[in-house]
Amino acid sequence: MIYSRPTWIGMSAVLLVLIPLLVIAQVPDEIAIRKLLTEQTKAWNQHDAQAWVRDFSQDSDFINIIGTHFEGQNATRERHAALFSGIFKKTHLEVEIWKVRLIGSQAAIVETVQTLRAYDALPPGVEPTKPGVLKTRMKYVFQKQAGRWKIISAQNTAIHPTP
Repeated sequence: MIYSRPTWIGMSAVLLVLIPLLVIAQVPDEIAIRKLLTEQTKAWNQHDAQAWVRDFSQDSDFINIIGTHFEGQNATRERHAALFSGIFKKTHLEVEIWKVRLIGSQAAIVETVQTLRAYDALPPGVEPTKPGVLKTRMKYVFQKQAGRWKIISAQNTAIHPTP
């Protein structure tokens, strides 16, 4: 179909107005998610399991680095409390957010690379990515619940050393 110049200009003008508005509407959600992950990283570095799982939904799923599934916020908190009083009691975590992908206004997938240092040991079968450093890829699924972003699922995968 061939459009006359005024119609094409009109459609272009509408798109030029709507697209930035859609992007601007997503910015506060992305900022909120990034802040949540910053707070979660602080909680890890304080070895505070309760604060680390605060933004997991009550019915969340978490799959750890060795593939163990923890169902619910309480199970995830209990596991991390054991880690924080055991092999990860002195750890320091850095989190790099690679991508925040908003899916509509109620869901998001977030991909991160997490760097862990100062551990006493690693779980069975897990090798350091390089001496003294464990890097993992953590993928989160977020859902907005009662106006707040909650982690409904997360999975952590080790980045193996380069052969």
